[in-house]
Amino acid sequence: MLELFIIRHGLAGDPFEDIAMDNERPLTKKGKEKMKEIAKGMRKMKMHFDIVLTSPLLRARETAEIINAYCGKNEGPMETELLAPGASYKSLIKFLNTHKDADRIAIVGHEPFLSGFASYCLSNHENSFICLKKGGALMLEIEKALKPGNCTLAWLMEPKHIIQCNA
Repeated sequence: MLELFIIRHGLAGDPFEDIAMDNERPLTKKGKEKMKEIAKGMRKMKMHFDIVLTSPLLRARETAEIINAYCGKNEGPMETELLAPGASYKSLIKFLNTHKDADRIAIVGHEPFLSGFASYCLSNHENSFICLKKGGALMLEIEKALKPGNCTLAWLMEPKHIIQCNA
């Protein structure tokens, strides 16, 4: 069984006026500190990831690096355009299904893509019915290969609930 963890990036600064520069918008100092607390909570909950995949946008990469430092099994997160805003759900599913040796994969990215992707995996419909807060996470359980409409939502947590696990 594959456990797929879907994690929204932490608190980032205000969007840049120049939309072309938005890819390099970093986490705030508070966002980094909160993500460390979230990652510690995940570790306390015995979460560990064979692979951490991230969007190429800076705020997601920084989030993935923090998550990987506390819960990852590999040297660092793997960046992929398949988690960038506006990417294809079907292409991401195809890519995830190539990682047959991984039991636990974390993906780090952005809204509304992540909620839409999770909803698609659960229902095989593109209408999103989930909302992830910044630093929030959910876990899908997948028997055999990832197929839309054939996944189970194991849990969905807000950041404060994950942090409380660390207390």
